[in-house]
Amino acid sequence: MTAEVEARGRILAVARRLFFAHGFGRVTMDEIASELAMSKKTLYRHFASKEELCEAVIDAVFIAIDAALAAVLDDASLGFEDKLERFMRIVAGGYEEARGPLLTDLQRDAPSLWARVDQWRSKVVHTRSRALFSAGKRAGVFRPDVPEDFIVRIAINNVQNILRPDVLAALGMSFPEGFAHCKALLLDGIRARPHPSRSL
Repeated sequence: MTAEVEARGRILAVARRLFFAHGFGRVTMDEIASELAMSKKTLYRHFASKEELCEAVIDAVFIAIDAALAAVLDDASLGFEDKLERFMRIVAGGYEEARGPLLTDLQRDAPSLWARVDQWRSKVVHTRSRALFSAGKRAGVFRPDVPEDFIVRIAINNVQNILRPDVLAALGMSFPEGFAHCKALLLDGIRARPHPSRSL
């Protein structure tokens, strides 16, 4: 690992911790440089602005989540129910980390960075969830008559329009509570099992 790559990694780790703990608005490049025992000149050589640094943090977070989801989906040693549980835990864990002031700050004060979050969420949810639902249908866990793309659009809608700081605040829910409700409503509706009325 080169010194440049190592320095960039240290910067991203510290910035990630500070942004998630205190939000975007309250964290300054001075504080990040001080935390790193690094000059501002060196910090700005790696990242030209706080916005650029936060964007790099967002990218790193979602790349890691995407890789973790891909690893679960590709693990041939896991049965489908185990894959589903681990998949949901990874998604929930990612949002649990981000449930502090950062997303609220970005949504309110940094529309370009908030758009970046939304783009990543849509990409990760669409690509990985479609693969998950396809695997579930092949395993006979999910109903074969519901198209994967339809399910994915519902999942994306949940993420973009329900699991948002402002919406959850209006509902009086934490992210884990909102996520649990979305998960239950979605999965219970697409599981392959007889409808009660059909047994009468």
